[in-house]
Amino acid sequence: MTTDLYSTFVVDIAGTGDFTNLQPAINALPASGGKIFVKAGVYPITSTITITSSNVQIQGEGMGITSFVLDSAMTGNTPAIEAYNKVVGTPRNLVDSTLQGDTTITTSSADAASFTAGDYVLLYSDKVVDTEATGKHAGEVKQIPPPPFDPTSGIIPVDDQIFDTYTLADSAQVVSITMLQNITLSDFSITSTASSSTLNVGFTHFRFVENLQIERVEVHDAFNAGIHLESVRNANISDCYIHHISDVTPAGNVRYGVVVGSASQNVSVTGCRFSHTRHAVTTGGSSGKFANGVQRNVIVANCTSMLADTAHFDTHQPAENVTFAGCMAIGGIPATLPVGGVIPKPEVYGFQMRGRNCSIIGCAVLQARGKGIMLFGPVSSGASIVSNMIANVQAIKGTAGTGIYFDGPDASGDPATATSNHTITGNVIKNCDGSAIANDKQNSDIVISGNVIENTNSIVSGAAIQLVDAENILITGNNISGTAQNAAIKMVGTSDNWQITQNHLELNADISLSGTGSVVINNAGHNPVGNIPNPWPASGGDLTNNITAGSPNPQNGIVYTVRHSPKTIVVTGGDVSQIDINGINTDLTAGVFKLGIGETIAVTYGTEIPKSAVFAE
Repeated sequence: MTTDLYSTFVVDIAGTGDFTNLQPAINALPASGGKIFVKAGVYPITSTITITSSNVQIQGEGMGITSFVLDSAMTGNTPAIEAYNKVVGTPRNLVDSTLQGDTTITTSSADAASFTAGDYVLLYSDKVVDTEATGKHAGEVKQIPPPPFDPTSGIIPVDDQIFDTYTLADSAQVVSITMLQNITLSDFSITSTASSSTLNVGFTHFRFVENLQIERVEVHDAFNAGIHLESVRNANISDCYIHHISDVTPAGNVRYGVVVGSASQNVSVTGCRFSHTRHAVTTGGSSGKFANGVQRNVIVANCTSMLADTAHFDTHQPAENVTFAGCMAIGGIPATLPVGGVIPKPEVYGFQMRGRNCSIIGCAVLQARGKGIMLFGPVSSGASIVSNMIANVQAIKGTAGTGIYFDGPDASGDPATATSNHTITGNVIKNCDGSAIANDKQNSDIVISGNVIENTNSIVSGAAIQLVDAENILITGNNISGTAQNAAIKMVGTSDNWQITQNHLELNADISLSGTGSVVINNAGHNPVGNIPNPWPASGGDLTNNITAGSPNPQNGIVYTVRHSPKTIVVTGGDVSQIDINGINTDLTAGVFKLGIGETIAVTYGTEIPKSAVFAE
C-alpha cells in the first residue's frame, strides 16, 4: 500500500498509508532497515517511540506539518523518541593499564575471546573526570577493526587511538555494546501536552549511535532537553528549531536545547535556532551504568539563541575540544525560580566554558547580563577567544558587566590553580558597563592581543583590562579607547610579570602597574612616559614607571633596580664620589646612563646632593 516509491513504509494518520502511527511502522522494518515517510498530520504519542535497530530513516513533510504530540499523561521518565538498544555484553577487566595514545586494550585471552571484529566497545574506568560531580567517570567508545584479530593474545585492537588513561588502579574495564548505525530523523515537529515531567534524559534521546543525522526537526514545549546525545559518534544536528524547554521535577534547573553527553565524539550542531532554554547547546558527562565518558571534538556553528535564562552556549565538564563558530547569543531574561532554595543570580551570559582546549570564534554576544563570556576555573584552561563581537554587556544588580571574564581557582579542585593558557585575540568589545576583560584571581599565562576595546566601565569602576593576582600576561597590539576617567590597563593585587607593549591608547591613558617584573614599552598614548617626577623611592628599591611618594633625589649609596620599562638616568653636579652600574664602579661622577629592565644603579655622594632625572622609555 506504500504511496512513496522511495520509502519502505508510509505512515498517514488519515489511513491512506501502510500504518496510521509511527511505532508499528518501525517495528515492521526488515532487519536491513528502511525509510519511513510520515505524511502531514498530528500524531498522538502515548508511549515512547523506540528505535532499537540500525539503518532507520524517518522523514516527515516539514516542521509544523508532520507533528508528534506526547500525551498529557506521559509525565514520567518517558522520552518522546528514543534510539537506543540496551543489549550489552559482560564487562571484562583489563589486565594491563591502557595509556593515552594506545591503539589496543589488553584483557585475559579468555575474555578477549568474547569479542569479535566489528564489535563496538565501551572502554571505561572509575577515574573521576568532573571536579563538580565526582560520580562522572572516564570512558570512550571504540570499534574493533576487521580481522586479523587473535584473541589468544588477549590484545584487542581498536579503531582509533585512546584519548585517556585507563589503569588497573581505577578498575578499568571494557564491555561490548550494541551500537545502532545510520539513524536519520528529519522534517517534523515534536512536542508535549504534559504539564510536568520527571525525565532524566532528553525529550528525544539517542544513546550508542554511530552516524546520527537530525535535520529540520522542531522540538518545543518539552522537558529536560530537546535533543540529548549519549555516547554518540559522528552525529550531525542541522537546521533544527528548539524552543520553550521546561524544567523537570523535582530536580529543576534542566532545560536545554541540545545536550552532548557521555562518550560522544565528532558531533556537529549547525544552523540551529533556539529560544526559551537554560542553555541552547551544552556538553556534560553523565553518571550511571555504562554512561561513562568525555565529550570530544564537538563543533557548534552558525547557531542563534535568544531568550536564554542562564547562558546561551555552554560546556559543562568534562568536555574537550569544543568549538563555537559563528554563533549568535542575543539578550536573555534571567531565571527567577529558585534552585535548591537558592534564587539564581540575575545574569545571562553569552558563553560559559568548562572544557579544556575549547574555542569561541567569530561569534557575537549582544546585551548579555553580567558577563559576555565566562571561563570557569582550571577546567577551562587553554581557551581561544578569537574574532568575536561582544557589545552592550549590562551590570545588573551589582553584577560585573564584563565582556570576557576569567574565573579563579576551582573550590573543589586545586586551590592554587585557576584558568590559564588562554588566547584572547582580535575581538571587538564595546559598551560594557564594567571592564572589557577582567578576572577573579590567580590567572596566568594569558595572551591578550589585537582587540578593539571601546567605552568600558561606564557604571562599574575599574580598567578596560583589569586582572587580579595574575602572572605572565602579554597585552599587545590592542586599541583601547573610551575609558573616561578609568585606567586603560590595571594590575591588581600580586600581579606581576606582565608585558604591555605596542598598544594604542587614548592620549595620557593610565596604565596602573604593580610588581617588579613587568614591562611597559612603546604604547601609543602612554609611552614614552618621559620624565618621572620624584622618581626615587624614598626607602630605596625599584625605579618603576609610577612612584608613590617618591623623592627627587637618590639616597646615598642605595642600589636601585630598573623595573617596568628601560630608563635613561641623568646624574650631574653634587659631591659624587662613585656611580655603580650593575654593581661595577664606572669611575664616573656624572653622566647619562641608559639602563634596561633589571639593571641597577647606585650613586654615592657626600654632603652636596647631585642633580638627577629619570626618564622612562
